[in-house]
Amino acid sequence: MRVVFRSRPPRHALFTASLLCAASPIATAVAATGQGKDPAHRAAAPHSAQPAKKAPRTRVAAKADPEAITVTSSRTRRFHQMANTVNTLSGRQLEQFHIVSPKEIAAFVPGVTAVNAVSGSTPIFSIRGIGLDDYIGTNMGGIGIYQDGVFAPYPVLYNGQMYDVQTVSVEKGPQGFEYGRSTTGGSINVESVKPSSKFGGFLNWGYSSYNTNTGKGAINVPITDHIFNRFSFSYIKGDGWQHDVNTHKLYGAQDILGLRNQTRFDLDDRSSLLLNIHYTRDRGTPMSPQDTNVDQMNNVPVGTYGVGPNAKNNAVNVGSNRASRDENGGGVGLNFTRRFDWGTFTSATGIDFYRRSNYDNYDGESVNVGDYHWNDTYIVQSHDMHLRTTIANRLHLTVGVYESYDKINGAYTSYRSFLLGGPDGNLTDHFVQQNLSTGLYVNTVTNIVKGLDFIAGGRLSYDERGFHGGTHDDGGLLTGVPGSSLSYLNSNHTYERWTGKVGLRYTIVPGTFVYGTISNGYKAGSYFAGPVSSPSALDYVRPENLIAYEVGAKTSLFHDKFILEGSLFDYEYHNRQTLFVAEMPGNITSLSLGPIPRARTRGGELSGTLHNLVPNLDLNGSFAYLDGRSISSVTNIGGLPLLSNVDAHSALPFAPRFSWSAYARYGIDLIHNYRATVQVNYTWKDNMLVALGDPNGQTSKISSMGMRLEVGPKTGKWTAAVYVDNMLNKHGNTYSYTGSDNSRVQYLQTPRWVGCDLRYNF
Repeated sequence: MRVVFRSRPPRHALFTASLLCAASPIATAVAATGQGKDPAHRAAAPHSAQPAKKAPRTRVAAKADPEAITVTSSRTRRFHQMANTVNTLSGRQLEQFHIVSPKEIAAFVPGVTAVNAVSGSTPIFSIRGIGLDDYIGTNMGGIGIYQDGVFAPYPVLYNGQMYDVQTVSVEKGPQGFEYGRSTTGGSINVESVKPSSKFGGFLNWGYSSYNTNTGKGAINVPITDHIFNRFSFSYIKGDGWQHDVNTHKLYGAQDILGLRNQTRFDLDDRSSLLLNIHYTRDRGTPMSPQDTNVDQMNNVPVGTYGVGPNAKNNAVNVGSNRASRDENGGGVGLNFTRRFDWGTFTSATGIDFYRRSNYDNYDGESVNVGDYHWNDTYIVQSHDMHLRTTIANRLHLTVGVYESYDKINGAYTSYRSFLLGGPDGNLTDHFVQQNLSTGLYVNTVTNIVKGLDFIAGGRLSYDERGFHGGTHDDGGLLTGVPGSSLSYLNSNHTYERWTGKVGLRYTIVPGTFVYGTISNGYKAGSYFAGPVSSPSALDYVRPENLIAYEVGAKTSLFHDKFILEGSLFDYEYHNRQTLFVAEMPGNITSLSLGPIPRARTRGGELSGTLHNLVPNLDLNGSFAYLDGRSISSVTNIGGLPLLSNVDAHSALPFAPRFSWSAYARYGIDLIHNYRATVQVNYTWKDNMLVALGDPNGQTSKISSMGMRLEVGPKTGKWTAAVYVDNMLNKHGNTYSYTGSDNSRVQYLQTPRWVGCDLRYNF
């Protein structure tokens, strides 16, 4: 698998905005002043009463690549010291695994899943079975995704920004006590490389299967002694890997452009300001479900609609239906950091705009059973500021405030002419959705006695959710009156929630500690914005609540050459927001959103790294076990019967029972100061449900093997590489569901992918 896996704000918002200077604690980590100098961060170590452990020296060649993307030892150490599970990938690893979107990290992080809903514009993430159970794109997931410190609430905002990345970190368990928004499942933080005081950069060109060209680069320029700029870009252009068995057109083509410019201003020796301006554009051709029943001998389609037993992974049947993508958007981020002798103040703000007009062959058939046009505009802004300080070397305190506001104007059309028996058999949901979220949070780490820390945090969240709109019968084939309303909702809901976290962390020896935490998470309520023929399917879904118990251990030995961490967890849900398949008026089957009153997930994770214990050899492995179950039975949502009832103890969606991954890298010294590196990686995930009440909503077991060979001078001036992904050419079912005509719709793995890369550093 090539993981290829109002309008005026309300008064409450104005009050909060007047309090804010803008912020995100994640931005502190990526601000140019450097997190390693933050005394509050250092003091939060599990052995905080002890002298700080000296970071090991790294031996480098005299002309080592100034653009080498690595995770700094201070950052790695901070993640290791946190009393929860945190998995990281460096920017160099992203390149080695050919990861170009956040979705693709899931294959290499235990307990994380990500699949493309419909054509790929709406990736569905989950951490330990908690995430975004929706394919529409207007719902916020149970995990928070941050890009350079700015919260990205909707999947479209993740598109095209995974380049020139320094690190990706995945924090698991309820969040919102130290930064950002309250979440139930965790957070994914993507941080780009920041401007520095040295001139340098890189250029990267790659060519791979299906005539895919990839160009990436960055240039870092010190403008003055106090102003530094970094410009980076990425462009991917390739032919589609799917071919239509009738028209011979190609689908799944890539045409993605990303631009980013960051300017850092060192105001004085304690203060810095970082301006981030970014843009992305996607004009690729969407993938289509591989539902075509193909005569394997003659390579011709058999039948007109419905999935066939001989479906090929690269054969589709789009026909004359429109399938296209036109997306573009961008935004501005502004981060300010001020260090004091007694702590650090961070403030950041971000605003993003996005526009998309996509046509999806949602049903995988050449007739209009349920194709979609996604036409919407997003505006998203967020602020977060916090202060971190240390009192008497025992109490490490973080206090902060968060606020965000977003609005979506949309018109989603479902083309159902085949089902409804007429060319105008279309249903369109015209709507406006707006959301306000604010939060006050505090987190403390108190050193009780030597080696023992008490952790306590709390958060007050306030959320408003509003939806105005509904579905129209465009051709009048259901109601007899063209344009008449099938469903309508004008609703606004507000909620306040207290959440908290307590825990203990005990350092056994320096570098090794155990911990235990109890926390609760909260996810605001949601609306389902799909074009549906019943008002019940459009109704509001109440907030999701979670109580999480976790115990774990971490150890780092031999100057971080051996790192091991493991955890056990138990999650109890109330009103878990989940995707269901229900039967709608007009003899239509449709996905919709609803709650499970009670559910539970238990499991464990283990990951380890061996770095250069054997000279020139790196090994990494991870394993996760999940047991997600519905405690309550569900037979309907809003009075609509499910296609298949959900019994008590039924498995939850996006919770594969087992998953694991591993990779190995071995370097070989060649003559004339050259070096070759061989890498092998393998990922495997168990089958899982993608919706409840859907007999077709289950994936297959997904596995993928990849290899990479690099060669270049030891100075790192340039690197040449060849690689192959999905080397065994597996064709597992990565996402499937029941279509509107009760036939099975499925997406299969991207086929074997072979390519080469050439990188030059200057």
